[in-house]
Amino acid sequence: MLFRWVRPCPARRRGGRVKIYLDCYPCLLRQALESARVSTEDEGRQRDVLIRVMALLADLRPGLTPPQLAQAAHRMVRELTGNADPYAEIKRHYNEKALELLPACRRWVSESADPLATAVRLAVAGNVIDFGGGWTAFDLEGELCTVLTAPFRAWDYDRFRRDVLQAENILFLGDNTGEIVLDRLLVETLRRVSRAEITFVVRGAPVLNDATVEDARFVGLGELVRVVGNGSDAPGTVLSEVCPDVRDAFGRADVILAKGQGNFETLNEEPGNIYFLFKVKCTVAARMTGAKTGDYMLARSRSLPGSGTCG
Repeated sequence: MLFRWVRPCPARRRGGRVKIYLDCYPCLLRQALESARVSTEDEGRQRDVLIRVMALLADLRPGLTPPQLAQAAHRMVRELTGNADPYAEIKRHYNEKALELLPACRRWVSESADPLATAVRLAVAGNVIDFGGGWTAFDLEGELCTVLTAPFRAWDYDRFRRDVLQAENILFLGDNTGEIVLDRLLVETLRRVSRAEITFVVRGAPVLNDATVEDARFVGLGELVRVVGNGSDAPGTVLSEVCPDVRDAFGRADVILAKGQGNFETLNEEPGNIYFLFKVKCTVAARMTGAKTGDYMLARSRSLPGSGTCG
């Protein structure tokens, strides 16, 4: 049988921008099952997780973003399995693997005609390390080689470069472990070309393979810039939930770098000079950005569909 692509149908709308698509429902069930299997071998508990997540989906309130839905589901996984950090071993593995590749990536940046552009590309490639979007089979080394010359669906680089060179404060919102090693390389490059004070923000508690303060310090980010946890266990940045320190920093920042699809999904309607850096991993994000699954993005928030003018 041949299957044709069908445009995703929205479940709810808020402020004109889709929050949850029907496609998010099976994706979340798959994600919850994968996390339950990582957490425990007890099939009874795995079944309990699925039943609880199905009840969550049946009683879904309007206005949630996909990361907020995932946040609730993964809390259930941790509660029902008793495993506070199911992905701890996986996170350490990918941090170590990416650190092994860091010297080669540094050479690519130093030998580049435009080191900042190369560092941005490599940081975006790092976003492939994601256990939330179903992309569990990936080739990080191949991705890093490909991204050096691959076209980006959105490449707002000229404005990005101008903004970071003029910035006094840069807020860098990190995403996944392993990926944060490539973020470290971008931070190193930003410190060479910009006089801005940089704050690097990670999740406030374990969720999926997202980075926490412990992970960021493990890869050496704490030696370069201030690293803070955002106080939340959402796999994104929900401003109503983050700690006051991070919320204040968000309001003061001249430039905000938001890594990953989860940060895009939670911040795409928020004010601020936000640059989203990620790889599109599902049809929902593709629909929201006008891109295709697999596309690379360096997109200023105001240049995206439905977010205002490019100005």
